[in-house]
Amino acid sequence: MTRTAEELTALWVPLLTRLTETLPDWGLWKNADAALSGEGDFDSMAPAARWDQITREFTEWAIVHGFSPVAACREVPGVLFLIALDKENATFLELDVNARKYFRGSTCFEPEDISPLMELDDKGFRRVRPGAEGVILLTQNGLKWGGAPNEEGLKKRRVREVLQSDPEGVRKAASLFGFARGSLVKGAEAAMRGSWDRRAMMTVEARALLGAVAEPQVLWTRFQAKQVKKDCPLLTAIFTHDRTIYGDPDKWIAEVAKKHEVYYEGYGR
Repeated sequence: MTRTAEELTALWVPLLTRLTETLPDWGLWKNADAALSGEGDFDSMAPAARWDQITREFTEWAIVHGFSPVAACREVPGVLFLIALDKENATFLELDVNARKYFRGSTCFEPEDISPLMELDDKGFRRVRPGAEGVILLTQNGLKWGGAPNEEGLKKRRVREVLQSDPEGVRKAASLFGFARGSLVKGAEAAMRGSWDRRAMMTVEARALLGAVAEPQVLWTRFQAKQVKKDCPLLTAIFTHDRTIYGDPDKWIAEVAKKHEVYYEGYGR
């Protein structure tokens, strides 16, 4: 059964508003509109110290709506993956929580960096403002190595349109890129015009690579993440099978439970 955008909104918004009300340092940093329309998951940001509370809220919400059990994966450094099993459709609902976000091997932002770029959505939950989301999408999805444009990512994520909707947010979000902030603005403005400033985007990339020198541990964590995504049944279902469970969902969750926290009604394993 495919849920409509209206059904997904009615389902998810109470959880998103609850997290907004109870956690001032939580918010969605991309994909809110796509996830509410049924394309992808929710990408959020919060310090790791908040993860247990987020897990409780997610679990209680999921069980109330008949999705159980809930599983939590913390195997990728800096990321919490929360899924709620939908046995009827052999799939699951997903909320991701980042404690930090990387770009080209260095830290791009942490919760305290992105919080000033957040605003309340008209539905009542906290999300990054459009221009800032456009900047994130530009660097995460619209940029190939060497400063070249990723046309597929730019089109799929509607990056140019998102940037155009909030130029002031673009300028504010450029602060995330340190000395390359001016180049980031130039690159974003070129994208808004439908062109591309490769020199500017190469400068943005170079700034991140210089930062990577000061964070050698990041390269190791990124290597770990690749390995975990290959070996973990939960992450394989996310990244390879598009949240679809092939075979018996009970057997799948039993396999997941061997190495992950799994919560049933009453918030117990």
